[in-house]
Amino acid sequence: MAKIIPFKGIHYNTKLVDPNDVTSPPYDVISPADNVYFHEKHPKNVVRLILGMELPDDSPTDNRFTRAAAYLHEWIAEGTLVQDPKPVLYAYEQKYSLRGQDKIVRAFISLVKIHNYDEDVILPHEYTLARPKSNLAQLIRATNSNLDSVYGLYPDEEHRINAVLDRIAAEPPMEEAVDRYGVRHRLWMVSKQEDIDLITRTMSDKQIVIADGHHRYETSLGYRDEMRAKEGNPEEERPYDYVMMTLVNAYSPDLEILPTHRMVRNLSEEALESLKKQLPDCFELIPVDKKNISATMAQYSGKSIGICLSDSAWVAIPKPGTAEYTELDVLVLHDIIFERILGIDQERLRAEANVVYTRDETEAINAVDTGEFQAAFLLNPIKLDVMLAVSQAGRRMPQKATYFYPKLLSGFIMRKIEQE
Repeated sequence: MAKIIPFKGIHYNTKLVDPNDVTSPPYDVISPADNVYFHEKHPKNVVRLILGMELPDDSPTDNRFTRAAAYLHEWIAEGTLVQDPKPVLYAYEQKYSLRGQDKIVRAFISLVKIHNYDEDVILPHEYTLARPKSNLAQLIRATNSNLDSVYGLYPDEEHRINAVLDRIAAEPPMEEAVDRYGVRHRLWMVSKQEDIDLITRTMSDKQIVIADGHHRYETSLGYRDEMRAKEGNPEEERPYDYVMMTLVNAYSPDLEILPTHRMVRNLSEEALESLKKQLPDCFELIPVDKKNISATMAQYSGKSIGICLSDSAWVAIPKPGTAEYTELDVLVLHDIIFERILGIDQERLRAEANVVYTRDETEAINAVDTGEFQAAFLLNPIKLDVMLAVSQAGRRMPQKATYFYPKLLSGFIMRKIEQE
């Protein structure tokens, strides 16, 4: 099962820079406007590593990936980034408020041995998109680093690891920052050998389900295979056999999954007419005012889909027998509406030809009202136990099925892929 090891993490030197100025969200939730904001916030913000700007005169030898590698080398050489002298684990905490309730999620950060999905050690829960993996592959080749962490879930009903993390969290952190959403992120070093041994032993019989970072994991898996082939498939373990992960107990009571909504464009008029004609075959349609759509969806225990067109809106309830997983509205949406009715198959989803994703319900509705998109499909949050059951059954949900909140903070800990 899962094999974890400590590593020599790379982090900002807090004597020289304030973590509040140089950290950012992960690359995949940074909008173009956010990218400008973080670039302007500090000349050494981590965004220059994970999502550097593309320039008009970029070339194969001078581009955002080569610049990221140059920045990384420069910041380490000058001491802005420092590498810890010995391999350790790290404790990580997110403290935040949601729906008026204060919540805390604690995790540990380690290296995890990479496995192919069919080995049933690391389990995915959703499909990935093509473009992000292409960019991440170029970045990992240029920097030979894990600049961001994969977010994984492990089962520890007895909370043995959490007992260690709770004790460590009573001490002052080595780093602390508050993000734009008011989430407080804190980081500690786990250096006592007995703590490292307990965490390692506890994880040795566990599976890990990827909560966030499928693109990062699959890119690291591809990099591992690429490097193995380059080095003649060595029998001994190499640094590229591991990837950096932030691991959270699946039994943590404050884990939150938010929905990700879909905005659709580039459909023919025939496809839109087909949508209106065929929806009643599979769904009970409840006409609603757009401003009341989420409240109406909530009345149906998560088994509903909000549908917004320019001239109408409904809450769609799957009829009995519509789909195998009627408790997962995202699967019903993709299998029945996208693929069967609209012809948006897996290839078109991976290529992002029709579907754009947002966590903001108001943004989705406004995008239809302004004519920027032809339709919006609103989803309910997926329950954690359902997500885990689907993953453990060997099934995968569509791309962007879940939005784990809060997001991990980029820039707290990085890792060079070198002998630990």
